[in-house]
Amino acid sequence: MTVNNTVLEEGIMQIPQWWTCPSGYEELQEKAHLVGKNELLPRASISDQQSLYPRESLRKIAEAGFGAVTVPASDDGLEAGFTGFAVLAETFAQYCASSTMCWVMHTAATQTLYAAGNPEQRRRFIPGVLKGEVGGLAFSEPATGSHFWNVVSSAPRHGDGYLLNAHKSFVTSAGEADWYIVCTNSPDSKLDDKLMFLLVHNDQEGLEFFPFNAMGLRGNSSGPMKFNDVFVPTNNRIGTEGGMNYFNDNVIDPLFLLGTAACWTGVAQGALNAAIDSAKKKVHADTGKSVASYQVIRHELAKAQILIDSSRSIVYRVAQGLDQLVKNGEKIGDHLLPVWQAKTHAADIVIQVTNQALQVSGGRGYLTGQVEKFLRDGRAGAVMGPTNEILREWIGRSLIEVPWFE
Repeated sequence: MTVNNTVLEEGIMQIPQWWTCPSGYEELQEKAHLVGKNELLPRASISDQQSLYPRESLRKIAEAGFGAVTVPASDDGLEAGFTGFAVLAETFAQYCASSTMCWVMHTAATQTLYAAGNPEQRRRFIPGVLKGEVGGLAFSEPATGSHFWNVVSSAPRHGDGYLLNAHKSFVTSAGEADWYIVCTNSPDSKLDDKLMFLLVHNDQEGLEFFPFNAMGLRGNSSGPMKFNDVFVPTNNRIGTEGGMNYFNDNVIDPLFLLGTAACWTGVAQGALNAAIDSAKKKVHADTGKSVASYQVIRHELAKAQILIDSSRSIVYRVAQGLDQLVKNGEKIGDHLLPVWQAKTHAADIVIQVTNQALQVSGGRGYLTGQVEKFLRDGRAGAVMGPTNEILREWIGRSLIEVPWFE
């Protein structure tokens, strides 16, 4: 029997593509798998072991046409929406979580620049993004921890611009991105919402970068940054002087939470794929049986895949819902509960699935390698702000119909 030029063996149940990919995004997913296999996977272990920023992998992602995935086609972007973004993030993460997280944050930064910025700023920065330049978000601060939306830093007016002083705690691509959108406060704003976004180039005076040494995601370069008396001209203010919480709720949070949920789902699938491959190939000499021939192993594989597919289904349904909100002209910030659920569930199941993958792989899974790396990478999800505890509180408060944010 032949389906799509692939020879299928009789009696083997095939996993339908509609179950693993939203309709209409099959070619996008196939292209992402090629990039993952040919470009991301070969560099993933090196990036992890040497804490090496995945610059070449990110360049290859951009060369494949995924540098500005959510930017409209009228400005040379891919215009793939939230659904295309989620498909790509989930697929890339099956091969390299560090590259994927850098790309997710880059995409959120690029879309923020596009949505909140003006036409001149778009003309100045989007062409570079298409060629492989990387953007980053500098939001979280040590003083407020995982409450990254609350910042205590400020940038008062200074000549024809602002003087930025800020200490940021976790900045993905710190010291490696070409530019950063820095979230700070404007003490001069007349708005109740003092939040302001400033675009800072990586080579400006006054920037300090610090090493990133973590359990997983070692290629992320998600270290602290300090902005010491950094002058930012007015033409590098993204949006208005204050009033940027709107873009937090309607651009950054949806992309960040959906992208990370897709990433953890992909990490879980990558770990399980590695465990399945090992279980099929490893044969015990005394019994002549492969590890996969034991029923208990097959049951663990099945339970893990069901968890992954539950997360994938939520991620893709949420992504399609967000695209529909945009199409209808509705505010995404009024519909964040499904995004919270997607991130929470994905960050929970990746811990369980990577543990199952290691257990199925036995002692070999405990050795430095793919499964072990996926386990370390995936553990970041639940503690990455907003943490799963914070999100469950927001979900719970919404369910009993009290204000979720205080």
